[in-house]
Amino acid sequence: MAEREQGIVAEARITLNDVEKHRWTDERLFKLLDDAQQEVCRNVPLIAKKVTINTSIGTDEYRLPTDCLKVLTARSGGLSISTISMEELDHNNPGWEDTVGSQYTHLVVNNLSQQTIRPYPLMATGYTGMNLDIKIRYSAKPINLGFEIDDSMEELAISDTWDYGLTQYIISKAFIDYGDETSLSRAQIADSLYNGIIGKARQDSRKSFSKRVVTTGYQGRVARGEYYGSGNCRY
Repeated sequence: MAEREQGIVAEARITLNDVEKHRWTDERLFKLLDDAQQEVCRNVPLIAKKVTINTSIGTDEYRLPTDCLKVLTARSGGLSISTISMEELDHNNPGWEDTVGSQYTHLVVNNLSQQTIRPYPLMATGYTGMNLDIKIRYSAKPINLGFEIDDSMEELAISDTWDYGLTQYIISKAFIDYGDETSLSRAQIADSLYNGIIGKARQDSRKSFSKRVVTTGYQGRVARGEYYGSGNCRY
């Protein structure tokens, strides 16, 4: 188990008045640490990855890697592509699903689950123009930390500048476990500190996405099909 993760939990135990580990097990607090990192990454694009999708005529939808939380940017043919929700297109252009063209202008996403994308418009049958690759940059989930009896676990993926926020998250959720009035009051204080950090980070992230990009060797799958094939998606 890494020193950093142990230090965060130990710091939380001081505020929880549980240095001797009578009230919370290590397993519970490390689970809260894992939850904290996942929650932070759902709110702020701290982990960014790149993927290239090679589209093909006749295929409407494509799957992104399972760790994708949200599409950040997309490019095709050297041009930026805007992301747009299915609901917005349905409202503005009810017949959008049948629209064809020679250049992708939008990447259609489901805002509730950005696991599947649809390039818009569809390429016309017989299209022989420029390369149809779409280069996507997306916000990714961190790997689960896990916790084993032998103390083996993954290391945190986000930088140590987040350690104070992670500690406050643990403290907040741990106090909620007890549910008495005093514990709930202290949980609210820790939760307020955590949310203040998240709020500031979300404001900053609107100005610039995280620059820490990790390339991934992921083999994609066409959404409407029962096979994996590099001819349709290349990661």
